[in-house]
Amino acid sequence: MKKVLLLALVFPLFGCGTSTEPMTPVDGGVGDAETDGAAGGDAGGDAGGDAGDPCWANQPGPDNTGVPKGTILTPSGSIQVTTDGAIVEDLDIQGEVQILANDVTILRCRITSGDYYPIRYFDNDNKGLLVEDTEIIGTSADVTAGLSFSNYTARRVNVHGGADGFKADENVLIEDSWIHDLGNYPDQHNDGVQSTHGLNVHLRHNRIEGASNACVQTGDESGDTTDLLIECNWLSGGGYSLNLRGEMPTGIKVLRNRFKGDWGYGPWTIDDPNPTVVGNVNDADGTPIEYP
Repeated sequence: MKKVLLLALVFPLFGCGTSTEPMTPVDGGVGDAETDGAAGGDAGGDAGGDAGDPCWANQPGPDNTGVPKGTILTPSGSIQVTTDGAIVEDLDIQGEVQILANDVTILRCRITSGDYYPIRYFDNDNKGLLVEDTEIIGTSADVTAGLSFSNYTARRVNVHGGADGFKADENVLIEDSWIHDLGNYPDQHNDGVQSTHGLNVHLRHNRIEGASNACVQTGDESGDTTDLLIECNWLSGGGYSLNLRGEMPTGIKVLRNRFKGDWGYGPWTIDDPNPTVVGNVNDADGTPIEYP
């Protein structure tokens, strides 16, 4: 039985573990998201969607991201994971989760944190992190992103309250997730997903909204963007909803996304000279958004 070391307490993590504190039932699995983002989150998509098209079925929202309803969570403090293959599940974590191992899985957890990195996953250049059915709640202006930076998969994650939803630099898959209601504190430029490299980063079937700067922001501070896929997402807000910049980005694909149309300047600005941009539409009525 693999275990993880909790800074506050120690217990096994196959099943709910043990604790002297009362367990916390999840009602909705999304904190206050029942009221601050429920509109437009119904399964099957919004106006202009086609429930028969898997690209547009089951728009992420309060009912299908985060901790599933009825899950019993065990209270926990901050956690440090040092065992390869460890499973962290069914916890209500107040603090930071530090990952110092490979192939770690986080399942059905609520992570409430004012730390700079609610999930800290870069100290040892580990690989193989999987986060599923989890809510990440940023509670202060110090929170830079729910999860950073590389070599992870995030699926059905509900992330809100931080400066950015995710930082995604290399070998990242984010899908079926809801990024919303970011901190937007003074002097912040908030992004749903921010990448300073963009090597093999795939964003598929997410709902991204509530960022002051962009739904997706890329740059080349740590390398040129290559093989960035943005597919079947619902995108709302930002100056440009997709601000895909850099000196020499290549291989950018923007496929079949639905734009709410509430951008400041336009749906996108893309520095890749030969991107693939097809099938993108206005979410309200399904009318095509042509590129360039």
